[in-house]
Amino acid sequence: MPIISTVGRKQKKLRILIASLYLVLAVGATTMVYPFLLMVATSFTSPVDQNEFKIVPRYLYDDARLYQKYIESKYSENPVLYNIRHGTEYAKFDEVQPPKTVNRSFVREWRRFKSQLPLDRMMVAHSYTISMITPEMSRRFREYVRHKYKGDLDRFNRECRETCQNWMEVGIPPEDWTLRNFAPLRKPKYLLFLEFKKTVPERYLITVATDGLYQEYLRQRFGSVTAINNALGSNYDSRSDIRLPARVPKGAEAHIWETFVRKEFPIFFIRLDPDAAKRYVSFLQSKYVTVEAYNHAYQTNVQSFAQIRFPRMAPDSGVMLADWLEFLESAVPIEMVELRTPEIMFREYLVKRFGDLQRINSSLGTRFASLEQIEPPYMENDWLELLENRRQVRREFMVRNYREIVQYIALHGRSLLNTGILCAAMVLTALTVNPLCAYALSRFNLRSTYKILLFLLATMAFPAEVSAIPSFLLVKQLHLLGTYWAVILPSMANGYSIFLLKGFFDSLPRELYEAATIDGASEMQMYWRITLQLCKPVLAVIALGTFTAAYGSFMWAFLVLQDPKMWTLMVWLFQMQTWAPQFLVYAGLVLAAIPTLLVFIFCQNVIMRGVIIPTEK
Repeated sequence: MPIISTVGRKQKKLRILIASLYLVLAVGATTMVYPFLLMVATSFTSPVDQNEFKIVPRYLYDDARLYQKYIESKYSENPVLYNIRHGTEYAKFDEVQPPKTVNRSFVREWRRFKSQLPLDRMMVAHSYTISMITPEMSRRFREYVRHKYKGDLDRFNRECRETCQNWMEVGIPPEDWTLRNFAPLRKPKYLLFLEFKKTVPERYLITVATDGLYQEYLRQRFGSVTAINNALGSNYDSRSDIRLPARVPKGAEAHIWETFVRKEFPIFFIRLDPDAAKRYVSFLQSKYVTVEAYNHAYQTNVQSFAQIRFPRMAPDSGVMLADWLEFLESAVPIEMVELRTPEIMFREYLVKRFGDLQRINSSLGTRFASLEQIEPPYMENDWLELLENRRQVRREFMVRNYREIVQYIALHGRSLLNTGILCAAMVLTALTVNPLCAYALSRFNLRSTYKILLFLLATMAFPAEVSAIPSFLLVKQLHLLGTYWAVILPSMANGYSIFLLKGFFDSLPRELYEAATIDGASEMQMYWRITLQLCKPVLAVIALGTFTAAYGSFMWAFLVLQDPKMWTLMVWLFQMQTWAPQFLVYAGLVLAAIPTLLVFIFCQNVIMRGVIIPTEK
């Protein structure tokens, strides 16, 4: 019988009361749903927008925010790399705004020139991160290697001389041509990486911004643009106006340029004039004195110093590279040094293609005052790359956090298998032990029934942490640490479940058992065919509670399952919080909540029957 009758509900005051109750419940539900939606939205973000806290991430509808995320990923989440390339001084990527206008003709010429550059002097974008997320190109390289070796990790380790334990450990070889003495080791893995570069779309390849390196060198040495102008005798309006000359300039800048090239500039963009050959031979002769000493150091067999071959550009590695670098820093005349950077070569390309500066400006719609002012359209190119691949970029940002979690879980230990085994075993034992205990208390008139119930209910007054130490010592004495039984046995019986089941069993008609007894049924047959068949809803409630507790528990599993191979899903997610950023942790929590949500959605009718039927009885 309802508390409020049908007639009573027609009164105005009661209607207002009922409406107020529904309003309070709706507000309460909103306060629970809103934080969950914020967590879901944050799980699709990255460092540039993780503190935005919007129900719908802005980059899904705002191209300017998507541009910030794109360049954040492209430049390894490092604003310094972006500033060096663009001549800016941003502290964070969320301060960067896309260009207001784009000269598509000029960008097209830059891309045409860029496609002619050698791959081994270009760097792969989207390949490194600070937030520990697997970058897009690292993932693509891993997939490329995995496909090439047909999933045979042992063969990859053997041929490439690696020691990877799983495919997640396969990463892109270090590559940074902005460093002074960077020289990749021509090992099998790096040669494989060069093969991979040939399959990469052009937007994933970036050139070294040597003008930016020179600008950063001047900034660190002199500070402001005013101080730079005073030192060089120039009149630059901003740092981005500074250009790196191909040859030593005249005037006050000559000494600064020489120091930068000899000591700081990446050596693989330096070329020496052929006239420096004789000086190079004399340098080696003064260093090694005899041909025998030279042959011993170089592992060669030349008959005289005159047979030594002069390398105009820096060798890849070894003694030859060390001697060439020493010759550059101390012996070669600075007038014999030339820089062959992408920016300088781009200017030469435009002159060769269009002629003079006037034709360049008229053909491309530019307004350069001199050839030296021409710079590659880095920012405009980034913006066009985003606009041309907007859907692909947005899709990558939407799935990469969840893909990272799935790969992390799938490739580390046996978390899914362990979790599945423990959940199934704990539900099975809970549905075996608790109903048997409740059936005995309900069917047989034990003198101490209510004392036993009181004892069982008393266990609910203490949190799990109180019994953790004695339970751990007991499991240890039974030599069960590191086994599934260490988690299963302590959770087999539950005081609340036994209490709930006994009350349900007490409400069943006694006539059914009397009729079954007359028909000759055993106690076990009555338990199985009558009691359990009529108690499916409440058993479903207990099964759900046991599953939720087993699936969501990590502290006890972490204490008794100390081998990482035995860790459950929640233990791995707990460990992930020690290194993962906030948005990655949120993605892991959202994925971890899906199984419980699905169980509730598909079993809600049975669960509601288990909650309502006992009340109605």
